[in-house]
Amino acid sequence: MHVNFGKLIFFKKQKCNILTPKPGEIWKVNGSITSPLNFLSREQQNLYSSLARNFLAGNSPPRYVMIVKEPELSENIAEEWLIVYVMLLSVETDFVSNIDLLIPAKISGLDRDLLAETWHIIPTLACNLLQPVGKRLSRQIYDYLLTVRDYHNGLVSQLPAMREIQHLGLTDDNSYSGNKQKIQNFHQAEQDWSDVLTVPVAAYYTYLKSIKFTQAILNEALQLEQDLQSDKNLRFYGFNK
Repeated sequence: MHVNFGKLIFFKKQKCNILTPKPGEIWKVNGSITSPLNFLSREQQNLYSSLARNFLAGNSPPRYVMIVKEPELSENIAEEWLIVYVMLLSVETDFVSNIDLLIPAKISGLDRDLLAETWHIIPTLACNLLQPVGKRLSRQIYDYLLTVRDYHNGLVSQLPAMREIQHLGLTDDNSYSGNKQKIQNFHQAEQDWSDVLTVPVAAYYTYLKSIKFTQAILNEALQLEQDLQSDKNLRFYGFNK
């Protein structure tokens, strides 16, 4: 593994052409994943699940996410390395449950239905999101998806009434207990796939630590050089007294 210095270009925001993701937008995941660290093939085998490697090899369907939290822009960080929080969306719509809600194509604006994995919110680098697609979800739908997540995490005491779900045009399934194992297997597979987005984030944090470590070494070396220079000056001064 080595630092990919060729990709570490820091530039001013006004010169950046990267679109800033906005909450509620649906984005297509980039099929060519970017990371501040380059991994050897052996390292990729260890870091990425087989499902993630299949996607990176172009052997699986396109993937989509909903933007949960837009990145905080900074003059000190290139926009491609900004971290965005997203909710995974699946094109496999056979796994509707009380926490996997169906978003019909007429709502998403895509040519297919999507499954919103309300339980599955992860960080990703902005550069690994290709482009916004379809229609931006309404604030009501966005809020409801996050409320479902909060409810099942015990953060809120109750869900909105069923009629509100129907009014929003979403579909859930509160009788999924008979397919519990199937849903659990689906969730595990989705967690495995999410290596595509989470491994580059981990690599970014590792890069930041390496930069801090390198800076600390440089500071120590500079201090040592100054101390040695000071010692030489003392000796020279003492010799000529």
